[in-house]
Amino acid sequence: GIMGMMPGGGMVANGMQSVMQSLSGASFMVEDVMRHVAVISQSVVALLYAINLVRTELNSRFGGASASASSPPDSSSFFSQLPDELCKHIFSFLDGESLADARLVCRTWNEFACEETHWKRLCLANWRSLETDPHLWPLIDPDVSLSHPNRWRKLYPSVISKEQWRCRLQKTGRFICQLVAHHISGVPVGDYGLPYTLVVERRFNTLHLQTFVLPDQASFLYFEPETDADKEGYEEFIDYLTKRTRAGLALEDQRRFIFIPPCDYAKTSLKYDGPSLLGVVQNAYPPLAP
Repeated sequence: GIMGMMPGGGMVANGMQSVMQSLSGASFMVEDVMRHVAVISQSVVALLYAINLVRTELNSRFGGASASASSPPDSSSFFSQLPDELCKHIFSFLDGESLADARLVCRTWNEFACEETHWKRLCLANWRSLETDPHLWPLIDPDVSLSHPNRWRKLYPSVISKEQWRCRLQKTGRFICQLVAHHISGVPVGDYGLPYTLVVERRFNTLHLQTFVLPDQASFLYFEPETDADKEGYEEFIDYLTKRTRAGLALEDQRRFIFIPPCDYAKTSLKYDGPSLLGVVQNAYPPLAP
């Protein structure tokens, strides 16, 4: 468990697996096992040292809570001796703010920090559906083109600026799935955020959305399944609403939470033509037409 949580944890786990395979053989030498362990330990120490060296360099240049008064090691000399691919791998353990700072250090670090795979990883850690739903991108930042070579790096500031909440979706008496709700537009959801459990108590025809939703009072959301295990329930709920041309409604005091499947309202009013579930949060609403 500890190995999986530390930088290079996957490398350590793989190395330890090879050690255990050696142990399971009919014959082995203790020296061989110890040599495996030594190599793994040295690799992890070197990786941690390199990551710490980057962070120390950034702290010394840009300040920070952990900045040291002493002179940092000569990071430029250290990295100049490493292959570029290894340097890029080291930079993959940095967060977005550190990568942005690293771009300002020198031309070489800028190249390492601009690697698109770093920014893609950071974006998907916040918003999984970005990899599979191209219709989502314009909702987050309409100025970022899917064909742009640096699209993930350009999208990242908008991704992290959007509030998100985790919640449990239920019908009355039945669990559906765990959701991540992302704020995409409209008024702020407010200090209360979303309740942890949303129970869909009513359904109504999607034709009523045009009068039921008050754009100047509404917060608009994008829902995605929290994990792969939630995907089946999520898709079944969307299919249930779509086949009946219904939107779902959950209630909490004076707040209304509306679940909008793919429909004409989503296309025309929310400019979304994808397969996912959208949502509305609002406090006031007019009565439904009979």
